[in-house]
Amino acid sequence: MAATHLSLLLTHFLLLFPFLAAYYLNPEVFPNERLYKAYLTIQRFKSTITSDPKNITATWIGHDICGETTYQGFYCATPPGLDEKLTVTEVLLSGLGLRAPDLQGFVDQLPDIAIFHAASNHFGGDIPQLDSLPYLYEFNVAKYDLQPLHPSSSSAGLAGGLHVGPAHRGQYCTTGYLNFTFHINVGNATAKGFIPGIPFPGVTNAKTLLLNYNSLSGQLPSNLGFSKVSYLALANNKLTGPIPPSIGHLQDSVLELLLLNNQLSGCLPHELGMLHKASVIDAGMNQLTGQIPSSFSCLSSVEQLNLAENRLYGDVPDSLCKLTGPASSLANLTLSGNYFTSVGPACAALIKEGVLDVKNNCIPGLANQRRPAECAAFQSQPKTCPAASTQVTCPAAAATNAAAPAERKARDYSSYVTYATLHE
Repeated sequence: MAATHLSLLLTHFLLLFPFLAAYYLNPEVFPNERLYKAYLTIQRFKSTITSDPKNITATWIGHDICGETTYQGFYCATPPGLDEKLTVTEVLLSGLGLRAPDLQGFVDQLPDIAIFHAASNHFGGDIPQLDSLPYLYEFNVAKYDLQPLHPSSSSAGLAGGLHVGPAHRGQYCTTGYLNFTFHINVGNATAKGFIPGIPFPGVTNAKTLLLNYNSLSGQLPSNLGFSKVSYLALANNKLTGPIPPSIGHLQDSVLELLLLNNQLSGCLPHELGMLHKASVIDAGMNQLTGQIPSSFSCLSSVEQLNLAENRLYGDVPDSLCKLTGPASSLANLTLSGNYFTSVGPACAALIKEGVLDVKNNCIPGLANQRRPAECAAFQSQPKTCPAASTQVTCPAAAATNAAAPAERKARDYSSYVTYATLHE
């Protein structure tokens, strides 16, 4: 009945737009309605792609979306409750160099998607709203491990795990270089948390969102912090505006935050220092300003902290430099290319150790600083950000996050989920 209805709709559509008759297939050639709708979504997105250096979209043709050689980058499975119907659950387009003006109307129109990875492309527009995608899948594919991932029988939120259809390539869920959990759900924030089933634009329960090297523009959603993201990478885009104060609500979930090389502005938010579980906080190469909030002394798990090439000023807090104590894991603190004017004893020690980089600032007595005239010109400009408070209350869990002394050593950047995606 549903297929007949779709067929009638398509017939009327093609009568109005006969030039598309040779472009779209009849819904009756598809195994089920969901795959037909996915086909329409893919074809619409394909028509917007202006550059495809690897000619990947040449495989996006015909009705066999789940085939071995067709629709490369799209993967099918059977989510629970769909009566063994195959549907598109994964889209892996990382590193293909695709160029398209917008992701809106693509990923958000694939209702059964469980994972979307699109780093190292050139996609413009705003970050898609992902709040209407209801499935929770768990994937664990070790980086550089080419072994296929077998369906899990204990994935949280799935009755019986993920059922893989016979047409799925290799009889497995996916093969790749990723190591993360992906969880998208519907929810709305209230004072007590989320109300299931009510959409909340800007919110996603995606555990990992990796969208480096695209052309994403616009501001970060003001309610971004009401998501449940653990790994958020938005480096090398064109995002503008402030880091929203709601970022502080990620304190119990975010592990890595990569905002490198955008056009973010406004005052460095106090709430950023509440991310006590984060091992990576990188907001370098933006236009952020203000003093470093005292809350940054709460970053007890941070290993890589980069605020270089912004418009920060004032003192470098000694409390921040004391994060490199015997029980800390901070291995790199980069504050170069700002307008700081002084460092305390703990920070001075880190400069000698090579942990703290304050080149190209305005700190008297240190080498490799800005010219005095450049510093004076900046200091004469009005400052609208609040002064850093001397009092701060860290999250209760922050005190328990400190690494054991043996763990304090610099890790290779490729060992971090977000930094590992920084490739052309």
